[in-house]
Amino acid sequence: MYEALNEADFAQHFMPRLAVPDHETWLSEDHALSAATRERLPHRRNERYGPGPLQLIDLFPAKTPMSPLFVFIHGGYWRALSKDHFAYIAEPLLDAGAAVAMVDYDLCPAVPLGTVVEQCAQAVTWLRGQARSINGDPDRLVVAGNSAGAHLAAMMLSHDWNDGSEGAFIQGAVLVTGIYDLAPIPHIQVREDVALTAQDIERLSPLRLKPRVKAPVVVAVGGDEPPLWIDQSARYHHLLVDAGMKSEYMVLPGHHHFSISRAIAEPEGKLFGAMRRVLGS
Repeated sequence: MYEALNEADFAQHFMPRLAVPDHETWLSEDHALSAATRERLPHRRNERYGPGPLQLIDLFPAKTPMSPLFVFIHGGYWRALSKDHFAYIAEPLLDAGAAVAMVDYDLCPAVPLGTVVEQCAQAVTWLRGQARSINGDPDRLVVAGNSAGAHLAAMMLSHDWNDGSEGAFIQGAVLVTGIYDLAPIPHIQVREDVALTAQDIERLSPLRLKPRVKAPVVVAVGGDEPPLWIDQSARYHHLLVDAGMKSEYMVLPGHHHFSISRAIAEPEGKLFGAMRRVLGS
């Protein structure tokens, strides 16, 4: 569907940092909010779930035992940022009755994107083993992410969980401003770090894969995102519905790529209300 686009078109629709000129201000504020959150809240910092240098997780215990565990995977086009930008989402989720895990992973180009996906699956498996230690229920995980993190969370819905569980322990997903078809990547600047073959695009694009995990999903995107970015969220929502899954799709007016993550932490907001329904709280 992208055949008519030139390089400038691809950049306009699929390079969020170009669409939001003050993105560095938003990211700096996110980092400061997250540092303040970690100062306030008891947590376990930089727990290791694998041998990679960035295979680290921050764990925020729930207030009561056997609570749902919200697993957040950060964005950054798989090549930048970290969990340390988004810890601010933990506090309202803890108040809503969840435990929270913030996941890091090795970045491209140090590892290929396929390895990033596998590391996220390793993180989910590791968290099941750790869940009770932070008052979480190992059979009530909600996978979530923003931007490239939403792509990685969506890949967890298509992952072959060959442990006999068929991924039934994933009770829901929250996908915020994600990219679900990787076909644009070879046409934008991030291709320098995220090198994809045609085969990679097929096997690593949630829009080209059948979901294996049957769980409720929230697909959210900002109304101020470029049209083709919004279109990917709409198409992924329809893929989920066609697969027989319960998917709630929302376009949040007035939000761009770097503001919509704040909506994850707004207890009175529409997105947070949908998240609570997925968490069962």
